[in-house]
Amino acid sequence: MTVSQSIISEGFSTIAAGMRSIWRIRKSVASLRSVYSILDTESLISPFEKDNIDKLTAKNIKGKIEFRHVYFAYPFQPEHVILKDVSFTIMPGQKVALVGNSGCGKSTIIQLINRFYDVEEGKGEILIDDVTIKDYNLYELKKKIGFVQQEPSAFKRSNLENIRYGNLEATDEECYEAAKKVNVLNILEKDNDKNSKEKNLSSGDKQKIAIARIFLKNPPILLFDEPTSALDKDSELEVEKSLDLLSKDKTTITIAHRLNTIENYDKIIVLDKGRIKEQGTHDELMKLQKRYYTLHKFASLG
Repeated sequence: MTVSQSIISEGFSTIAAGMRSIWRIRKSVASLRSVYSILDTESLISPFEKDNIDKLTAKNIKGKIEFRHVYFAYPFQPEHVILKDVSFTIMPGQKVALVGNSGCGKSTIIQLINRFYDVEEGKGEILIDDVTIKDYNLYELKKKIGFVQQEPSAFKRSNLENIRYGNLEATDEECYEAAKKVNVLNILEKDNDKNSKEKNLSSGDKQKIAIARIFLKNPPILLFDEPTSALDKDSELEVEKSLDLLSKDKTTITIAHRLNTIENYDKIIVLDKGRIKEQGTHDELMKLQKRYYTLHKFASLG
């Protein structure tokens, strides 16, 4: 290759590299605009304590939950109604399971109790301890609800600090006690290993840390969104034992992944296409030989 050819080749390489850089910059600018757009979006449900001063305190919540003729569609898809005339009552301390095929409205019920969204005026009502959920101080209400989801977050902090997020005022001893209840003391030992990172935690470990947080928080209402669906059999059994211990004497709503795990629940609510088809105990629903019976038999075959 001649000198001139070498110069031309390097020139084209430089131009190509510059074009790639420009493309990356344009993509980064677009991403930043998207982030700022989200940050500038005003929430319809203010999470800030200063905006909830005039609301009712939630300090003595016992855990009664009631849905009255609830209709709901997500704001980004208002034409698609997810819940259709949903009504049920859960008494304090009861364990209730939500079952049904994907898209039937189970997770939507959990999100509404968490107040990630609100039901529009005139489209039903959600109450906790006979008080409309919108009347509560949201900041205080959140402290009374424990939520364990399929993929809990593990922050880039020590595992001890990850547990402490359940109660920022908890002592190290209290964090260790919570870890002991969930059988994750071995995870805390990784904090002394400089080579141990968050990425070394298995899905089961993350779930146990999330449950340990709730032990520290000790709320009267627990919401479980298929917390064991992504785990192997051994991890699932360990996590289920922790969940059983955690939910003792607490109002508990579980989106069930395996129906054999909810046979002793106080109530099972069966949803189909946004409507409640059946509700009752396992024995009651099996005697009906309808929707739940079919789901249970099909699950047993799997």
